[in-house]
Amino acid sequence: MSLANFVVTFRNRIIIGAVASIFLAFGLFKALKGNKSNSNNDNDTKQSNDSSKSNNNSSTTATNQPTSIVANKPLRITSQGINKTENNNQLIDFDLIQLPHHILFQIFQLISPSQFLRCTQVSKKWKSTMLNKLDKAWIYYSKSHWNFTTIPETDSYFEFFKITFIEEKKRLGFAPEKYIITIMEQSAEFTDPSRWASERIFQNSDWWKLRFLEEMNSTLKQTRLVVNNKKNSNNNILNSNNSNNNNNNNSLITKSNSFDNEESSSSSSSSESHIILGNIYFTSSNSPIGTFRFIDKMDAQTKFRNQKWLAKAYIGEESPYTGDVVGYFNFTLFGLDCPEEVFSKYKPSIAEFLKTLTYQTRGTLTRLDSGYTVQSVLFEDCKLSAVFGKYGMNDGDALLDTDNNSAYIASLIETIQKFLDKKGVGYNSIEDGAKVNYTGQTSHNPIRYSGHLGKEALQWEIGLWIYNTVILNNKKLWGRRLEDD
Repeated sequence: MSLANFVVTFRNRIIIGAVASIFLAFGLFKALKGNKSNSNNDNDTKQSNDSSKSNNNSSTTATNQPTSIVANKPLRITSQGINKTENNNQLIDFDLIQLPHHILFQIFQLISPSQFLRCTQVSKKWKSTMLNKLDKAWIYYSKSHWNFTTIPETDSYFEFFKITFIEEKKRLGFAPEKYIITIMEQSAEFTDPSRWASERIFQNSDWWKLRFLEEMNSTLKQTRLVVNNKKNSNNNILNSNNSNNNNNNNSLITKSNSFDNEESSSSSSSSESHIILGNIYFTSSNSPIGTFRFIDKMDAQTKFRNQKWLAKAYIGEESPYTGDVVGYFNFTLFGLDCPEEVFSKYKPSIAEFLKTLTYQTRGTLTRLDSGYTVQSVLFEDCKLSAVFGKYGMNDGDALLDTDNNSAYIASLIETIQKFLDKKGVGYNSIEDGAKVNYTGQTSHNPIRYSGHLGKEALQWEIGLWIYNTVILNNKKLWGRRLEDD
């Protein structure tokens, strides 16, 4: 065979082999595709049989159970009041409200107004057939949260509660001042205490505000509190042309009485209480030194409910000389943030105001930006030398009251005398023993003793309820010391 014939033969075989390979590959591909299709058909047939069997079982089960339940299928409640299975192949009528009326009432009376309003948006059926019948469910919430004593008769309790809830939102939309202090029920009484017996009845929600204003302004010499009345915007600054402190106090009292009359003619509900806010003024120059507002007890619990200091604010209720928290005084003093050279001229007035405030309220003072809290009334261990000394008890300033007829002084003398008798040095236990006396004719510490009391006994300590006399020098609270040593 010649070389030319060999080349031609080899080329033809290559071409035939390539064509055969293409046909072989095509046939193999067709075969694989056919097997996969047959496998899928077998699976579909099996799933179809299983599905048919499952449907038959579901139909059998459904005949033995209530129509609102489909076996092995999770249920979903839509806003249209329809219960659907996951594959949406079956629709079943479902009654949204299946509980007795008294059970529903107990549930809905514990939810808040905002939650109640959200429930009305679930569906028309909820709002029209159920919630309208339960609109009195908020009565419990209103009495406990809004401090209602009675609920006024109305054609639509739902609308009444809705309006009250919106008013609360508006009332609590303010930006708080820098400091807040609790006003206690048994605060220091600078004026006639019998005056407030009737006020507590007729001004149940606001008597403590009037008492605070009157008693603070009757004691302060360098500053005064002036209420801003939005209804009389021209009278925001009372008696601005008169720098006499007594006249300013009288004008403030007149203003308070005007507020009193306005309140007596309005509803006694806390939701309609007059929002009292104002300014703190220098008495001499009539220039503002700070701002303030009163916050009702329930409003404060709502406004600051997520803040830790609020729980500490009720520690003061442990004292037998404070009573319960009746409200809050929220205030800012501009001079506290001034440089030292500017602050020096404000210092005496600020110190007088804060000392009177903490002493009069007997409350818990909190700096809101840090949550730091300090008590105005403390239970302290005091040495007998400090209790009986002429300049003891911080020259008498640590006593919560200096009236000889007050319950505090009577209890204080009794507590100290029992302590001495128990130690065996009191006049009830030994002859010529120590007897606790009250000296009213002094400007210093009025607590003294007669009889014999040794030097060793004077070093004993006794626990007493006293005023926190170092509160003004708490740098963490004020950012600086407010009293000289």
